[in-house]
Amino acid sequence: MTANKGASHHVGIDLGGTNMSMAVVNENNCVISCRRSRTQKKLGPEGILKKIAQNVFTVIRDAGLGIDDILAIGIGVPSPVIIQKGVALDAPNLGWRHVDVRATLAPLLGRPVWVDNDVNVAVYGEVKAGAARGFSDVLGIWNGTGVGGGLVLNGELYYGCHGTAGEIGHTIVLPGKGSSRKTLEEVASRTSVVKTLVALIQEGQHSIIEDLVNGSLPVIKSKTLAKAAKSGDDLTMRVLRDAAHFVGIAAANCVTTLSLSCVVLGGGLPTEMGSLWTDWVSQSVLENVFPEELKTVKVVGTELGDHAGVIGAAILARECTRKRDS
Repeated sequence: MTANKGASHHVGIDLGGTNMSMAVVNENNCVISCRRSRTQKKLGPEGILKKIAQNVFTVIRDAGLGIDDILAIGIGVPSPVIIQKGVALDAPNLGWRHVDVRATLAPLLGRPVWVDNDVNVAVYGEVKAGAARGFSDVLGIWNGTGVGGGLVLNGELYYGCHGTAGEIGHTIVLPGKGSSRKTLEEVASRTSVVKTLVALIQEGQHSIIEDLVNGSLPVIKSKTLAKAAKSGDDLTMRVLRDAAHFVGIAAANCVTTLSLSCVVLGGGLPTEMGSLWTDWVSQSVLENVFPEELKTVKVVGTELGDHAGVIGAAILARECTRKRDS
């Protein structure tokens, strides 16, 4: 199956451990149609990829197009990726190990498929079409169920010698032995924030969170945390500020090491928190970055929000296809 002459649309896919999103994106990086559904981890790699293919055909129809109007497809997966092969190495949230995403998905769709890490494509989307436009050296930090990162250097995604660059969530922010040793993900993800908050509430500290979730503390989402913080809930704000502080320290270390010009913040928690989260992280970055000249670094919140991943994946598919065909 070949694309129509003059076809200019791409599909971007953002695969997460809980939800998957896909969108048809035009040459101006605008979303024409979008679809979101549950990932259903229990389906396994083959089942999930078949479900993705089905949803892709649906979202293309929603746009009033056919598969022959699509030039290529990009997908971001929650895993380090062997970029040249399109293989997801290790996706703990999905239970995947060495899943050949490209080889499975491309025959189902009849189009070239390009695979990258989910945060990489989201950060790239912000650089090309969002909050980090105009910056060529950018760190992205995405806070949600976990903490992921991506690096753009000299205007291109940076992978490093093993293709795994950007895994900032697994960097150590509290050194030590045993349980005292903490990664950024263990102190700054929504999961860790909720765990800390629930423990403090159960110890007897007051928070309006209890009322917001009708006592169902395990189901606290980013939207609920943001609502409590914006309402001035002291306990929620203290826990979130601590998390933002650690994000700022990790970001400052990268800015100092690589002399970066921009840090972009995304994911469920920063998206819901908005400028409050961005301001807290920015304050921490500026307190810890070196030398003084690097205090000019811009810390910005996502502009594309939930569409960052699908737009970034579509842009990546467009650019990779053009490079291949040039």
